[in-house]
Amino acid sequence: MTWMDTESESSGGLNLANRIRRLASGRNTIDIAQFQFIGLDDIRASYGERWNEKRDRVAQIARQFISKRIAAEDVLIAGADGFLLVFGTFTGVLADAAAHRISKELNTFFLGSPDLDDMQVETQHQSMSVDDFAVAFGAMVANAKDIPAAFPHPAAPPEIPMGYTPVWDAQRGALSTFFISPLDPATGWPMDWDFASHRHTDMDELKLKASEEAMRTLFATGKKALVGVALHVSSLNNQQSLSRLMAVISKFDPALARYRVIRVSCVEPGYPRIYLEDILRVLKPHIPHVAIGLNWAEPDVASVLKLQPAAIGFSLAAGALGPHGPKTDAYARILASIEQSHHHGVSVGVEGDIQPAHARRFTQDGVNHICSPRIWPLRRALPAAELWPAARLGAEVMTETAA
Repeated sequence: MTWMDTESESSGGLNLANRIRRLASGRNTIDIAQFQFIGLDDIRASYGERWNEKRDRVAQIARQFISKRIAAEDVLIAGADGFLLVFGTFTGVLADAAAHRISKELNTFFLGSPDLDDMQVETQHQSMSVDDFAVAFGAMVANAKDIPAAFPHPAAPPEIPMGYTPVWDAQRGALSTFFISPLDPATGWPMDWDFASHRHTDMDELKLKASEEAMRTLFATGKKALVGVALHVSSLNNQQSLSRLMAVISKFDPALARYRVIRVSCVEPGYPRIYLEDILRVLKPHIPHVAIGLNWAEPDVASVLKLQPAAIGFSLAAGALGPHGPKTDAYARILASIEQSHHHGVSVGVEGDIQPAHARRFTQDGVNHICSPRIWPLRRALPAAELWPAARLGAEVMTETAA
């Protein structure tokens, strides 16, 4: 008899083994997140005899913090150096995003507390079979205490909501393109997607499907807009994941193809051009407008332009244009790229935490497209293209200056 077969109950109700067994009923896999404290040996040594008191307090605070951010169906189990979270509703990319969001918020909370700021956690999300889970964590579950009293029946896994981020066409004075953006189900705001995640293909596939549905709905009303989907370069540089994405793209309405934009995103400086060339060769027959998203510090833009993308874009990290950021270098590099790109007939875009004054400077330098949630907030549904003249940007700059 394994722990999954145990029928005993605690004084508070079903034990953890039974809760997880019921949760797993009818499912082939279980999604878990492990939250582990970083550098515990050094922290333990620095506290000496006071460590037990510190450990108990940190564990209590962390458990309360995590418990407030999970669903009633989830199961949280305390371990020797962290916590194990078994998801009751979230799976795949939703579970991955939830795990990283909780970890980020908990670390921010620790850093903001003077007596807790030496504590940090890291998280790892896994999808594993029920049998593998029993082998890996059976003992931990069997020995766990403080068992909740009830276990509701799991609800259907929620879908990831999608919003649409406007991109301003600086030359035409219009919001004509909207990039689909996954939203955090817990907050309704754009998901802080961890670029270290290995589940990019799952999210990219969801975005492609959702974009097609939104386009069909909008165009059926007689309205139009360009719709962009950012696909992570790692999804496109793997034959298996690329096949998955192309299977979705092959089902798109061909009449809407010219209104689509695909951006190959997160291309790091020096990324092999032969891989980018292969990616564009596969995408271009299906999607006329393929852009490449680059780091603003990319040293060799010329070799990217030789691949003849429809556009290139530069993503600016938070603070890059701030008083303590590399603003001068960023402006200079992007200006040089604009001159090269326009010579090749390729448009240039920038995105990030861009203020109106920055946008005006980029417009004067010749940037074609600008994306800034600060100026053009996310839309909850796909809208039609709309006029947004550059004069409004100037007026907002003057208003800010006067204020």
